[in-house]
Amino acid sequence: MLYALAIALIISLVSGDSPFMVPKLDNYVKKHVVDDTRKKNVLVLLKDAKKERKKTVKANGKHFKKFNKYFESMDTKQADFDQLLNEIIETQAKSQKENVKVIKESQGFITAVEWEAIEIDIAKSLSKSDKKRTKKKNKMDKQFLKWKNKISKDIADEDKRNKALEAVENLRVVYLRNYKILQDELLNDKSIMYQYKASETELVALQDEFIEVVKEIFETSFKTHFELVELTTPEEWKKIY
Repeated sequence: MLYALAIALIISLVSGDSPFMVPKLDNYVKKHVVDDTRKKNVLVLLKDAKKERKKTVKANGKHFKKFNKYFESMDTKQADFDQLLNEIIETQAKSQKENVKVIKESQGFITAVEWEAIEIDIAKSLSKSDKKRTKKKNKMDKQFLKWKNKISKDIADEDKRNKALEAVENLRVVYLRNYKILQDELLNDKSIMYQYKASETELVALQDEFIEVVKEIFETSFKTHFELVELTTPEEWKKIY
């Protein structure tokens, strides 16, 4: 399924690259935190956080498989999608809550001077990630182009074909816009998530913004699914997926 690759990239961005887990923080702590006791305390916190991240990645793998199954079937009901979205949001919220907790507790063991040194390394790491994530975005865009080419080829009725192409294009725009929102925040070394002594209120507010992005992506996906169901025959449906 061509579309599956696009949704996989989104899930990877919002869960695999958790917005509240500073990339490679354990390495930076080892490098810059001078007191052994404080360093050990932070590393213990991060080790526990990594375990939670693995649970999140595993859960989202199951969400992806279910989403793929639902999206490929013409018989999927709105209630099926609604339940799946609730599961996705619950997993995301739990993961981000844990990350906020880790950040707040870590702040008690890292000094302002040490964090300044860590920030330099964070900025360098984010710069390297920029090219990788841009490639992922371009790959996702290409998948939408392939999908639209299949629709152009395999839906016979001109009016329905044009409406299907419009629906997929609208979905592509939503995907790329929200991918950019997520990417811009994750790659911004001035983001609140990378700031020393960021408040819990600020982190939670950012968490809520990410969840709203996720909701729009999936709700638009569900809407597009039902539009395409109405515009295709069972034979055409099999061909475009």
